[in-house]
Amino acid sequence: MMSDEQSPKSEQPPKKKDLWDIMQALGPALIAATVAIMGSVYSYQQAQMTKASEMREVYTKIMTERESSDNSIRANMFQMLFTAMFSKDVTSTNNPDNIRLIKQRVMFLDVLSRNFDTVDIKPLFEELDGDLTAKIYNDQSYSDSLQKDYFAMRSELRRIGRNLSVKQLNALASLPGTVVKSIVLLEDKDKNLVVMQDESSANSNGDTIPVEIKAQSLDDGKVEITLEYQKTKASDQGFKAPSFVITFYDMPYIDNSIIDKDMRVGVVLTKYATTKDLELFRDRIDRRLIKDYEDLKSGGIAKYAELRLIKFPAKYTGHRDRPYLQDILQNLVEEEK
Repeated sequence: MMSDEQSPKSEQPPKKKDLWDIMQALGPALIAATVAIMGSVYSYQQAQMTKASEMREVYTKIMTERESSDNSIRANMFQMLFTAMFSKDVTSTNNPDNIRLIKQRVMFLDVLSRNFDTVDIKPLFEELDGDLTAKIYNDQSYSDSLQKDYFAMRSELRRIGRNLSVKQLNALASLPGTVVKSIVLLEDKDKNLVVMQDESSANSNGDTIPVEIKAQSLDDGKVEITLEYQKTKASDQGFKAPSFVITFYDMPYIDNSIIDKDMRVGVVLTKYATTKDLELFRDRIDRRLIKDYEDLKSGGIAKYAELRLIKFPAKYTGHRDRPYLQDILQNLVEEEK
């Protein structure tokens, strides 16, 4: 029998596992769980990306088909309107004064302006406006009743043109860096012209329009003006300002000019009145304007016109403009830098 000294050591209680031991034991399980979770997250993200991509494809397809369908409808409408406008019935030389046919032409132009505001149809408007103006003041060939009808149709035609030009003006006015200035032109009974400009016009950045307008003549809804760019005038003593004839049918989307590398300008005619029309066509003038006509006449004014001068960024590319290749390349180089 062994002595107490030779007996095996008494059993000791098991050692408690610390955190590291627990982590070592659970490590494979944690790794497997992490991999499973990451795999699920990755699969979910991939599914969401695939779904988003499919949605973009569907949206792009719908928009493309819609645009194609809309363009096709507009092209057919444009063709139908032009065919109808220039048909023999409307342009017949046998009945050039037919009220019904003239109303038809006004209606066609109204539909064109509502659906094709980026198409230059100014010549169609001005040609009809000129015909009506010639009839309105031709006492020898037309009765008072006919002249009043022609006056009413010309007023409607000018309303159509003014609404379209103001619509475009307001759209351009939303561009950053744009300034719009009001100009009033007056001609008294002695044919003296006066120009009143709103010199306080400026945008939120304090930018103004460095252009001065001078009136040359006012005649039956046509306003001849010159545009003097102050910078050019100051640097070139022999500078001769270009002249323009503005009507209700000048559209700022199309009828604008680059006067410097950083700006374009356009001019819109928003109101025109000849006080002699108060006596001739009082019953055909908009009642809301009668008081204005009377005030002008009592003040010795024979003709009155309101213009809007707009300055907007030259980088804006109009619907008739095509950017020069060197400009495109320069922009690409700057973006790369």
